[in-house]
Amino acid sequence: MQNLAGGTSATRAGAVEAASDALVVAAMDRGREEYRVHVADTLIVVVPGLTEQGDVDLIDLAEALPSFGLVRQYAVPRGTGGGSRFAGDH
Repeated sequence: MQNLAGGTSATRAGAVEAASDALVVAAMDRGREEYRVHVADTLIVVVPGLTEQGDVDLIDLAEALPSFGLVRQYAVPRGTGGGSRFAGDH
């Protein structure tokens, strides 16, 4: 695995958005592969889909992590405040 990006954000939503951006850039460069993305304490494994033309579906990929983040926010225990970290591995 190779670390592709990392950083911090004041909010979980900000970390998810930054991780999503990094994931799309990686997929544009590296194509359809398995990506492991860590946002705060959550590991998300992503394999991008393909368009009807056989290209990596970057639009769907860009929407995947934020959608997961919206679902996940309700599962985060209260009082865990502070910032969220993200790291994208390939």
